[in-house]
Amino acid sequence: MPHAVGSTGSSDEGLGAIAQRPQESDHPTEGGALDTLVAAEQSLAAETGEVAQEAHSRIVEQQRVEAAEAAARAEREAKRWLLPLDSYRITAGFGAGGSMWSNRHTGLDFAAPSGTEVRSLSSGEIIFAGYDGPYGNKIVIRHWDGTETWYCHLSAFVLRSGEVAPGEVIGRVGSTGNSTGPHLHLEVHPDGGDPVNPRSWLEEQGVSV
Repeated sequence: MPHAVGSTGSSDEGLGAIAQRPQESDHPTEGGALDTLVAAEQSLAAETGEVAQEAHSRIVEQQRVEAAEAAARAEREAKRWLLPLDSYRITAGFGAGGSMWSNRHTGLDFAAPSGTEVRSLSSGEIIFAGYDGPYGNKIVIRHWDGTETWYCHLSAFVLRSGEVAPGEVIGRVGSTGNSTGPHLHLEVHPDGGDPVNPRSWLEEQGVSV
C-alpha cells in the first residue's frame, strides 16, 4: 500500500518559527521614549535660555537708560546758577559812582548781617582765597564755563581751595577792606576778562536778583 506524501516540516517546527519572530507593539520602545524626553528637555532648555537672555537684555538696557538719565541730572545740577545769599538787600549796583570807588563800581553789593553764609554761584574751582587790598578777604572761583566770580569783603573763609558745587558755602559776609558795613561785593568776569553787570548776567542764566 502506497505511503502518503508528508509535508516539508512538522507542525511543531512551524510553531517554533512563529515563536521566534519578533513581536510588533503598538507602544514605543523604552529607548524611543527616552529620546523623546531628552529632546523635549533640550527644547525647553533652549526656550528658557532665550527667555532668560531677553530678560537680561531688558535689564541691561534699563540700567543703561537709568545711568544716562542720572548722568544728565548730575550735569544739569553741576551747571545750574543761583544767588550767593539766601537773604539780602542790594545797596550798590554795577557802574555806580561815588567816593567809595576809585572809578566806577565793578560789582553788585548784597548787604546782609556779618557772618551770613556766602555760596558759590555754580560748580567750579577756587583759584584764589586771600586778602586783596580794597576788596578785603576775597575768594575767586573759576566755573565750568570759564566764568570767574569774585566774593569780596568776607569776614571768614569756609573754603580756600578745591572744587565746589552750586550753592556750597565758601565764606561769610563781612566788612573787610574798603567797606562801610557788612555786605558781599560780587563781581562776574566772563572767561576771566573784564567785569560785567552781575544782575543782568545772572538774569541771562535764569536767576532773578
